[in-house]
Amino acid sequence: MNLFKIVRKKTDKGISKSNPYRDVGTVLLFVFLLPYVISSLWGHIGEETDNLTEGKKEKNEWIDEKYEIAISGNWGIRKMSMHEYLIRKLEIVLGQDEEESMTYEFETLKAQAILLRTELWGLILNNNERDNDKNVIIQDDTIMYGIKGKSTICEQAVENTDGIYLSYENRPVKAAFFPVSNGHTRAASEVWGSISYPYLVSVECNQDILADDYHTQVIVSKDEYCRIIPELYINAEAIENNPYNTWKNVEFSYDSAGYVVEANVDGYSLSGETFRTAFGLNSASFNAEWKDDEVIFHVTGVGHGFGMSQYGANERAFSGETFDQILKYYFFNTELAKIE
Repeated sequence: MNLFKIVRKKTDKGISKSNPYRDVGTVLLFVFLLPYVISSLWGHIGEETDNLTEGKKEKNEWIDEKYEIAISGNWGIRKMSMHEYLIRKLEIVLGQDEEESMTYEFETLKAQAILLRTELWGLILNNNERDNDKNVIIQDDTIMYGIKGKSTICEQAVENTDGIYLSYENRPVKAAFFPVSNGHTRAASEVWGSISYPYLVSVECNQDILADDYHTQVIVSKDEYCRIIPELYINAEAIENNPYNTWKNVEFSYDSAGYVVEANVDGYSLSGETFRTAFGLNSASFNAEWKDDEVIFHVTGVGHGFGMSQYGANERAFSGETFDQILKYYFFNTELAKIE
């Protein structure tokens, strides 16, 4: 069967033969136009090839690819580029995988990628200034696990912000972030009594109240509480000898954002972060409700409260803010810079 058989229209049945001059003209026209057609076709193909080549060339020139990170874990040591590390770390930090990659707005992913790069770039600079060596070793047991494959959107976020970090007075900032605030972020000066991080100030995060884990509670029995307390105040013999005397006898001091700064028992104190970690509390923003045989910790937010709230940042991105606006909101008086 001839699949390319030409079927004439019914109106052509009365025509017994074609005009020879017309056929000659058709042939000549085809001959003259053929070079142009071929040139046009190959010209477009060449353009497409150039575009693909240029795209591949650009991909191989990422600034992040120029720096190598050594990752140390319980599986050994593996080296990878900063580019690959940031993609993997971004997936882990925000719980990204191929099925959940749209949980966060793209501008949130870019803001988070910049904070991760900022942290790395700070380590590289400090290491280079101290040992004149650009190689950095990071202890990370999670980076090689839990990855189902490179998440496309995480890769795009890293590449869209290639080489960009957050700076204050020409130095990488302390790139702090956490999941959910209690409605405010914390000021570093109140907690650490230092002016080393003037950009970590307290800002409102009203959107965080919408988070599923904004409010949680933890119930601890009296016996369990009195077992843990001596382990925290290890230098206090009175507490160690009779921990039950500490029941209902702890005083919490708070910063202006509502996070516990210190937990004091019989003149001994420790940080709110240490206390909340020991009792498995989501954050140091809590208060205690004492009962006869148990204590109920009412907790607000998730994480340490410094820097960028990931939930709040995502809500701001959803409202239309860009990654640079988000970062400037959470990190006062900072600016974006480019690794050279």
